[in-house]
Amino acid sequence: MAQQTLNVGSNANDGTGDTLRAAMQKVNTMFTEVYASSLFNDSISLVGNNITATRSNDNLVIRPSGTGTVAIDKLVVDSNIQLTDNIISTTNSNSNLKLSASGTGSIEIAKVDINGGAIDGTVIGGSTPAAATFTTVTANTQAVIDGVTIKDNEVTTNASDANLELSGNGTGTVKIAGFTMPASDGTANQYLKTDGSGNLGFATATATLTHGHISDNTATVSASTVTTIDTFASTTYRSAKYFISISDAINGRYEIVEANVIHGPSADSTIEAYLIVYGSTTSHSAPLCTFTADIDDGNVRLRATINTPNQCIFKFQRSTIVL
Repeated sequence: MAQQTLNVGSNANDGTGDTLRAAMQKVNTMFTEVYASSLFNDSISLVGNNITATRSNDNLVIRPSGTGTVAIDKLVVDSNIQLTDNIISTTNSNSNLKLSASGTGSIEIAKVDINGGAIDGTVIGGSTPAAATFTTVTANTQAVIDGVTIKDNEVTTNASDANLELSGNGTGTVKIAGFTMPASDGTANQYLKTDGSGNLGFATATATLTHGHISDNTATVSASTVTTIDTFASTTYRSAKYFISISDAINGRYEIVEANVIHGPSADSTIEAYLIVYGSTTSHSAPLCTFTADIDDGNVRLRATINTPNQCIFKFQRSTIVL
């Protein structure tokens, strides 16, 4: 058989020229004429730029040889899915790209970078992380949050000797079992007291009395001048009982005095009685001070004049009886 030259023309199927533009079916026809055999059998159809399997329910298989690969620059699947380079996208307008596993299988992705959208209502792709919002967080054994552990009905700290601190925001306070805690500390020796409505506050410890009050205080008296030790309102209280401790530390003299003060409807007030007890180791012929009482500007005054040139300290407890 004489050697023949295959020229595929610049125009499709014209047989002239030197540019390869002919359709694959023309190559197949010419291959048959030259070698008396078909390049493609009747199970493959080449029409235009379409390659299809002609037999019923046949698969179209493209398989490389050995370690070769099938190289496709761009692949469109089902007229909607397109694979180009490392991008999988949809071609139909506003079409979603869905990934789904079969049966109980799951979709596994080694590393994900999501630029936008939402997952079960959680916005993805913001410039800064947003605070997570949870309806319910369930921990079957325990939850460790920073330095705090929550287990069963106990909340504990993890760091050694760390305090468990509860605080409100701004002017808010802490509420425990219906009781609102105070927002700031009280003074020394005060205690927490409820107002009957669940609000706790700091109060000074006093006895709860119906017809009187108990209080204590201290006063310092110098030289022989008359000094007011204590006062109470004459329009509120009728009488008062005092227990007074007096000390002259320089001479080592100590006394305790019980003084009863009562006033009538007039402006006068008198000491009804008082008792002096010497606490020093050396006897003395006279007490450290003398007491007087009067009313001045609506207040009953208990006054003392010391009988020593040294400074004396008066510490007393007062029990008053209302009118």
